[in-house]
Amino acid sequence: MKFSPDIQISKLNEAQLLLHHAVQFIAASGKYLLPEQEDDSHTNMSWDPANNIFYGGSINSRARVGLHIPLLSLKVTGPTGIELASFSLSGKTKQEGLLWLRQALQLKQIDTSALKLKMHYKIPEHPTDSAKPFSEVDTLILDELANHRTIADQVCNEVFTKHAKASPARTWPHHFDHGVYVPFKFDDNGDAIQSFSVGYAVADSVINEPYFYVTQWKKEEEVDHSKAPELEYGRWLPEKLKGAGLALSDILKMDDHEKQIQEFINKAVAFSKDA
Repeated sequence: MKFSPDIQISKLNEAQLLLHHAVQFIAASGKYLLPEQEDDSHTNMSWDPANNIFYGGSINSRARVGLHIPLLSLKVTGPTGIELASFSLSGKTKQEGLLWLRQALQLKQIDTSALKLKMHYKIPEHPTDSAKPFSEVDTLILDELANHRTIADQVCNEVFTKHAKASPARTWPHHFDHGVYVPFKFDDNGDAIQSFSVGYAVADSVINEPYFYVTQWKKEEEVDHSKAPELEYGRWLPEKLKGAGLALSDILKMDDHEKQIQEFINKAVAFSKDA
């Protein structure tokens, strides 16, 4: 588990925004072709670390829509992952990608007449919004962003396996974060009254570069972060994040990325449970 120090963070941010727009094909497939879920989970994605692919949910038990990061290509696979069709987005517009996706899913007898890219949330603007094609991206950058997702998935799955009530690790298309939600206190009706979340986020208004986070939530009151322990790695951001964040630039200064990420998460999670 190690991040590459050889790529400028600004270049990662730029490519990450392009990927954020590319995964909207998966999110749209979930929104328009899967049963709606109250928590919006029909639009989210899992990460396949062995193949570096984001996957949406199974559509009618016939197909799944995916995005292969290193090749920036849309995939349609069978429910078990066998590839049925592939389409490189480089040099193509969103409309061209949508047309291809409709046709590829129709070959699996899936009705795509309702499929479109309009979503119920907004994401940061990108030239592809104005019918510009997806640009070519350096393979080294895409490979490193796939590495980011694999590390994030490993971190989240370690949290998931330790907590019986945790949700599976998923990427959410609105903010393009990869996280796991852990409710741990409940009322008499079984509804969560206290929880924490652990995950990986892309550059945003909180931290302008990729970062790991641990956030806390209580139903009846605000979490008192004045009692939070001092962090050797990362920092508390109670106003912006309602939790703690560990930026990529800080991780790159560390000798042992895995150990120090885990120390950050363990200390912040321990506070979450005591808050």
